[in-house]
Amino acid sequence: MDHLYWLDQIQPSQRSLVGDNPFNLSQMAQQGYPVLPGFVLAAPALREFLETYPWEEPLFAELLSSSVHLNVDDPRQLKAIAQHIREEMMAAKLPQQWINNLAIAAQQLNSPGLILSPSVTLPKNTPSPLKFSGLVESYVCRCDPEEIALGVLQTWAELFRARSLLYWQRSRIELRSLNLAVVVQPLHPAITSGTLTYTQAHCEIQATWGLALSIKLGEAIPDWYQIQSDSGNAIAQILGNKHLSYELRVNPTSRDEFTAEISLPSPYRCLQPYVVSDEQQQEFALKPRELEILGAIARDLGSHLDRHFILEWTLAKAAEQSPAQIYITGVEVGTPLSSLGIRPPLDPPPAPKSAPITAIEGEEMPQMILGTAAAKGVAVGLAYCIPSPTEVLENIPPGRILIAKEIVPHWLHIVRQAAAVVTEAGGMTSHAAILAREFGIPAVVGAAGVTQAIATATEICVNGDTGEIFVLPAGTVQPSLERSPHPLASAVSEPHPMPLPESDPVTASSAQPFPTATQLMVNLSHPSSLDRITDAYLDGVGLLRSEMMALEIFQSEDPYQWCDRHKSQEFIHRISDPLKRVAEFFFPRPVFYRSLDLRGYDLPGLRSPGQTSINPSRSAQTLGVHGAFSYLLDPALFDLELETLAKLQQEGLTNLRLIIPFVRTVEEFIFCRNRVQQFKLDQVRDFQLWIMAEVPSALFLIPDYVQAGVQGISIGTNDLTQLLLAADRENQQMSQVFDPRHPAVMRAIHQLIQTAKAAGIPCAICGGAPTRYPETIDTLVRWGIDGISVEPEAIVRTHQAIARSEHRILLETARRDSGDCPF
Repeated sequence: MDHLYWLDQIQPSQRSLVGDNPFNLSQMAQQGYPVLPGFVLAAPALREFLETYPWEEPLFAELLSSSVHLNVDDPRQLKAIAQHIREEMMAAKLPQQWINNLAIAAQQLNSPGLILSPSVTLPKNTPSPLKFSGLVESYVCRCDPEEIALGVLQTWAELFRARSLLYWQRSRIELRSLNLAVVVQPLHPAITSGTLTYTQAHCEIQATWGLALSIKLGEAIPDWYQIQSDSGNAIAQILGNKHLSYELRVNPTSRDEFTAEISLPSPYRCLQPYVVSDEQQQEFALKPRELEILGAIARDLGSHLDRHFILEWTLAKAAEQSPAQIYITGVEVGTPLSSLGIRPPLDPPPAPKSAPITAIEGEEMPQMILGTAAAKGVAVGLAYCIPSPTEVLENIPPGRILIAKEIVPHWLHIVRQAAAVVTEAGGMTSHAAILAREFGIPAVVGAAGVTQAIATATEICVNGDTGEIFVLPAGTVQPSLERSPHPLASAVSEPHPMPLPESDPVTASSAQPFPTATQLMVNLSHPSSLDRITDAYLDGVGLLRSEMMALEIFQSEDPYQWCDRHKSQEFIHRISDPLKRVAEFFFPRPVFYRSLDLRGYDLPGLRSPGQTSINPSRSAQTLGVHGAFSYLLDPALFDLELETLAKLQQEGLTNLRLIIPFVRTVEEFIFCRNRVQQFKLDQVRDFQLWIMAEVPSALFLIPDYVQAGVQGISIGTNDLTQLLLAADRENQQMSQVFDPRHPAVMRAIHQLIQTAKAAGIPCAICGGAPTRYPETIDTLVRWGIDGISVEPEAIVRTHQAIARSEHRILLETARRDSGDCPF
């Protein structure tokens, strides 16, 4: 086998064989930079393999010598051909001599694990630089001959994913002009990993404990450092949230495999997560000396390149007795390094004698506060700080960025006209996050100390994609820069460019949405969100939250005061108007209205049902008196809701359904069912009575609920997760354990779906999991979920994920049943 090249010995004439990234790494290694060793399986190996392997179908021998005609606008053909090619390739066998040579080379890397990275070389006549980062995935495997061989085949197969074939054809690049090499490097136990981004002004460094996979998967907020490029002086550093990391899976078990199946994309299945200790979470991942070394490497390389570049690096021990060392694992730079005459960095510069590293120097670099990204988008404007939830809010100009400890639900009318929201408390399921996502404005939550750090009228920038809040110099904000108080969500209402999704696409370029068997529905809190919704994808409303509409009526009053016979008709009139707007918009598609689930923290004036005392406690938000049990204690408010639904039914809105929240027992449901029957809601043919499956008791009571009259269940992942894991979803410190992808939660969801199927009732999911973690959608569809309801901003990508999964299942079923080739 003549296609192996050691990473530190690649010559300029071999650049086209190995690709730019390994070639640049080789040039750096030959100049003395601490590049992680490894070798490259050059691009000709793939061509030779395709040409000489005894394929049963002639097409495979011509894959890279023909254009492989595809109609990428036909998603069924694209998906079928791509999947067939990849399956055939991964079922093939490398020549035994190749496997032996790869194993011998891998053994010299002295590591139990390996990472195999694809290196694509584009044709020389490509009209402009194309970015295909993330288009082809790396693979992690153990240092075992058979696993290495499979990893090579998997990496090669990346070239033929549906998303790759779509990209090459849309970019007018023929497969025959592409070269794909495979870089093989050791996976040493990493102490710290991250990236370094160099510009002539400064370097930005990100770092997390262990492997950087936790950053890529969005499961860790890395530490952030900024240093001056010319001097190495520190400008700023911010401690991240590095609670989770990954290591090589040594002894896989069935439980490990189940966890990996749910939590990790297939290229990383042989890795396993671990929780970082509390002490490490409070420490910066890089010590000053390590920061200096990285800065020195970047400064020396930058002095020769004189351009922007990005380094991937890791701090690891090559052997148990070896000292820890920083290794460069990847480099992204436009110009090849062979002509630059670079020299290795010498000793790092002395430690900076300027202000402490956490200080901000000068006025050019804006102050930054870091929180949790909760709603996408960027807004620039003037801050409006609300120091107390009990403050009376009047005359807040529209288009301001709200800064508060938390967003109280009855502030809905204020949030609706804001440009962005920032809170000190809360997580991804907080009121602030839910409202911001629904209204299409950026939001950052869990930003500690933000109400003390930012005063009203301060000019700031909020990045809801990264969780960053920047304090800008005075005079930065111009009226034209401020975000409109009524933004439209382009992710929902505007056409998409050519997609490059994380997994194989059923392309969104077609003008018409693909029909799916799994119902796609939307979660809403207020009819004002209807302006942002393109409803072509939707089968209806899976969750219409009543609380936001009702609290807009209640304001700061005790809602039970509205049950007085003099005010009850006013309540019915005022809540029926927004409910009617939603029902009319989607008619005749169903609208599932969830009755009031007021909790102690929702409203300052809220009392417990049947009591006279006020109950504002946040600590009892989940375990206190609310949901179905509150109706049993005092059904007055519930009766007003039922009367409202009956009134709208009489007006012809027969598409309204009812979901009872937080049902603990069958007796609670029977009480609610009897009230529904008293108002004759069930006499309308299309009416259905569902319950939220969010209390763990539902795992054991579904057959009893069905016998009592439940006609469907909707899984609420937020409460189900926090009750199963004893993790308060509103507590930012608990965010690291509040994870609906936890095996216990996923197994509970699987049990609910299967139990509902056995009982003959539909099962949908309306919690935050599908919105926050789209990778769970494929699992839900395979388990047979009947409907998925998501936030407005996730409609398009959820539709695509459902379509991808269903097409994959259909194709697998067709092959299994007939054995026919899809060509």
